[in-house]
Order: sequence, then C-alpha cells, then structure tokens
Amino acid sequence: MNVQVIQLAPIHVVLIRHRGPYDELGGEFDRLWEWVTAQRVSALRTIGIYWDNPDFVPASKLRSAACVEVPAGFQIGNSGGLPLEVDDIAGGEYATTRFVGPYEDLAPVWSDLTRYVEGTLRRKISDNPAFEVYVNDASDTPPEQLITELYMPLR
Repeated sequence: MNVQVIQLAPIHVVLIRHRGPYDELGGEFDRLWEWVTAQRVSALRTIGIYWDNPDFVPASKLRSAACVEVPAGFQIGNSGGLPLEVDDIAGGEYATTRFVGPYEDLAPVWSDLTRYVEGTLRRKISDNPAFEVYVNDASDTPPEQLITELYMPLR
C-alpha cells in the first residue's frame, strides 16, 4: 500500500449531513450538486466525510456528509431549502492513499489503510473524521477508472 503522511490546512466546505449506511450518501451528493449548479457555486473539489468506523457502528447510526470545497469566506446565500452548512475539515496530519476503481470497492481499502496506520506507522487515528476526495466525475467516468483519495486523520 502506497501511503504518505502529509500536513493539511483546513478545508472549507459546504455540506449536507447524512445518518445511515454510507452507501446511501450518494443521494445527498445529487442534491448538493443540483444546488451547486443552480447557484453557480465555485466548487473546488467533491469530498465525502465519514465520522464512524462501520466495523464498530451499526449502519443505521453511521454519520457522514456530502461536501464541496469552496473558497475561504464563502457564505450560503440561497440554500434552496436544503439543510446546508458551511464548515471546515480540520487541518493537521493525515495518512493518505489513492485508489482507482469503483466506490463499492473502497471499504477494504479503508480497512487496509487503518491497519497500515496503526501497525506499520504505529500511529493513532484522531477523533477528526476521515474523508475521501473524488478526483474525477462518476457521472462520466467508468467505475473501474474512478480515482478516490483517502485521508485518515492522525494524532
């Protein structure tokens, strides 16, 4: 596994929170991108935030969020009736790796990254959420060519 430890600045995002199975977050991304398009928001990257480890938390209680990165100082004008929030993903040290393939295949990659961080790097995972950056667009990219960057927060 090709893992790097990097220092990140906080990432400013607009998000929609979700509670439930992680594989149901896609609907929130759809709603968020409809809003981004309608409001002509300058979205820099698409990001998924994940607070809980599905190995230990029941699927119905998993917390996640669909996000778009926005420029510093961005404020929501018209929310279009959506439960939008502006927040920052915490800066700090992260272990990161890149995965190429369908989103459905990400769960074992997260498990491998967790084992690598705790075993090989001998680091603790912080209480900040992990997140994924979706490098290309799933609407026009074949699943086997999707690129996802995974970020695991470190203490």
